[in-house]
Order: sequence, then C-alpha cells, then structure tokens
Amino acid sequence: MDEAEQITGEKVRVPIALKWLETLLITAFFLAFSVWHRPDDPFYLTGNFPWPVLGPLLVGLRYGFFMALISALIIIAALGFHLRFEITSGTRDFPYVWTTGVLGISLLAGEFRDYWGRQQQKLEASNDYRGSRLEEFTRNYYLLKVSHDRLEQQLAGSSSSLREALRRLYAQIGEAGQAGLNQETASLMLQLLGRYGQLQIAGIYAVNNGVPEPEPLATVGRFRKVDLKDPLLLHALAERKLVSVQTEFRQRMGDLDTDLLAAIPLIDSEDRFIGLCVIEAMPFFSFEARSLRLLAILAGHMADIAHEHSEIQAGGSPEWRYFRRHLARAGRDAEFFNLPAAMVGLPLADSRNGQLIADHIQKVRRGLDVIAEHRAGNQRYIVVLMPLTDELGLAGYLQRLDDGLREQLGLHASDLVTPQTLQVRNRAQADEWVQAFLFDNQGEHNQGKNSHGQ
Repeated sequence: MDEAEQITGEKVRVPIALKWLETLLITAFFLAFSVWHRPDDPFYLTGNFPWPVLGPLLVGLRYGFFMALISALIIIAALGFHLRFEITSGTRDFPYVWTTGVLGISLLAGEFRDYWGRQQQKLEASNDYRGSRLEEFTRNYYLLKVSHDRLEQQLAGSSSSLREALRRLYAQIGEAGQAGLNQETASLMLQLLGRYGQLQIAGIYAVNNGVPEPEPLATVGRFRKVDLKDPLLLHALAERKLVSVQTEFRQRMGDLDTDLLAAIPLIDSEDRFIGLCVIEAMPFFSFEARSLRLLAILAGHMADIAHEHSEIQAGGSPEWRYFRRHLARAGRDAEFFNLPAAMVGLPLADSRNGQLIADHIQKVRRGLDVIAEHRAGNQRYIVVLMPLTDELGLAGYLQRLDDGLREQLGLHASDLVTPQTLQVRNRAQADEWVQAFLFDNQGEHNQGKNSHGQ
C-alpha cells in the first residue's frame, strides 16, 4: 500500500519544472514535425488536418487547462511570427477561426483532464480515509484478539459463571443420591473441580477427626500417594482453608519441600472437615487466585451436598432443614469469600390472594433460589434465600415480583404485601433475621387477633 501511495503521489505532484519542460518539448516537436512535413504551410491553413494542434491537445490531456493554454498560445504566437510579413503587407488576414479552433480543442481537453483529476483526488482522499480506518480497525482487532486470548487464559479455570458452576454442581452431585463422602461422590467432585480448575493431577482424601485417610477416594491424572506429613497438607489441615505454594503458605513457612501446588479442604456449613482435595499439577494460567477461590467455594458446597441426607438441624421439616443448610452455606460464603446473598420475607394471609402470591413466587424462582414456607394459624410466612444476589439484584427481583403480581394476576396495591429484606453478611445475622421474621411477625399477628377479640 505504501508503494502504491508513492506512485499515486508522483503522478499527482509532478515537479513544475518538468511540466514546463514537457509542455515546451511536446509543442516544439509538433511544430518541428509540421515544418518538416510541409515547409510552405506548416500550420496547415489551407486544407488537411492541422497537425500542430496535437501538441496543445496532448499537453491539455497530460497537465490540464493552464498548460494547454500555454501550449496553444505558443502555437498561436508561432503562427503570428510565421505570418508577420503577410499580415503586415495586407496579403493575408490573421486566421481567427483557426486560432479559435485550436484554443477550443486545447482548453476543452485541459478542462476534461482537470475535471477527472479532481474526481480522482476525491476518490484518493476517500480511499486514504478508508485505508486509515481499515488500519485502525485492524490494529484494534488484533488488540482485541490478544486481550481475548489473555482473558480466555485467565478464565480457563472458571470459564462459566459461579452461578452456572453451582447449578451444575447441585444437578450432578445432588442427583447421585449418595450420603457422605465416598468413592462415587468423590469422583464426581473431582470431575467438577477438574472442569473449572483444569486440574491435571489431583486427588481427594477423606478426613476423619482431622486426619486424612491413607488412600485417596478418587484421583485424576498420574496421581501418586501423597506423604501425609507433607508440610502443605499439614498446613491446610491446621488452617482449615485453602492453601497453596503462592499464598500464605509461602509467607508463613520458609521450607517449601512439597510436591503439591495446593490443598483445598472440604468443610461443610456446620464446620465439619470431611475431606481434602490435593493438587499436584494444573496449567500455569489457571494457578491464580481467581481460579483457586472458585475451587474453594465449590468445595464448600460439595461438602454440604455430601452430608445432605445427614441430620443438619434437629427437628423441623425437611424443607426448613434444606433451607437452613443453604442459609448456613450462604452465610459462610458471605463471611469468608465476600459473596453476596439476599433474603426476602413475605407475610401472607391464608387466603386466595395469598395462595396466588405464593404460587407466583414459586413460578419466578431462579435456579439457585431456596424457598421455605411456615404456617401459623391463618397466616403463612414465605422466606426466599437468593445466593449470589447483591443489592441491585435484590431490587430487580422485588420489582419483577411486583410487576408480575400486578400484570399477570391483576392484584391491586392493597392486595400486595410489603416484603422484608436482608443483605446477608454472615450466618448468625441471617439466623437472627429469620427468627425475628417468623416469630416477631407471628407474635404481632396474635396480638392483633387478641386485641380485635377483646
């Protein structure tokens, strides 16, 4: 493209000296040819074609209107010099018609050239603009491609969102129907951890009373038995959280005599240490804080699922035990990983409108939402736990709920309830809020009934 631009530039910007030189040479050539061909009438005033006019014609086509005018004036001046004695003696008049024809043809050719020259300049300017935009687009494209490749590498360990990862987790491990940590559940856990962390060599050990079992329940890659006295493994057991050779393990222990990259404890929401995932090899671009954080979050949920059929809460219906288990996990994730979670409580009258509202809440339930219902007399209380939902997401949910009740169910403002909300910070705060919502509202309702009866 640079070479073409240089050639175009040379055609457009011809040196002025060269223009004059070519104009004089072309004009002189045709004058000399005419003199040689017809010495007695070199300007062909008496019949035949006036060959000297080709000089201004070619100059006009080459350099435009002005140089064509110069060439034509040279021809006319040469004609006047040739006829000076005949015009002076009165034997011949000056050939104005011939002169006008030469000027007309020359200037018309020059104007033709100038017109298309201007058109060419416009096209070249437009082409230059498009070329610069294409170059800019190409540069941005490659920058975007490089950024995309780097982003793809960074997110290779968490290519899908955390919400999608948790959905897949509950769908695959939860449907296995196995209680506790065994070979089947450990194999499923390791498959999911490998999917989101690109694990190449890893294994899962069961942990009893703070001591890992000698044999792994599940492995991936060419896994070798880990020395149970490995310093990184012992550090993970003592700290009860994820440790790696690039985190606090490096800061607290000078001796890095370990074959492991990271150790991820499986601790459920009741703080029971049930297993340990040890990682020997994973891609370098996946071995970073974001991927390890995702694996630690998934490991906590896996520990909860492994004990799903265990007695998590004494008493209560299965629905509320399931709710409290997820509430405990949401509180733990909010406290240790700063993951947002929100809760919505709606007191409803045990009436037709209350049933319509309860059915609509179930209808608009999202994938990770957990809904529990409590009845007390003719009053019902619905609590919705929304993991991975910040304040903006909570406001959007309430707005969609309100709009749906108005548009789809035709309920008026007087039929709608005012929901109570909470942004979860930790488990203790969430438990207190649930207790206050259920029993304080129930107490106020009973007090209102007694007052009405009196």
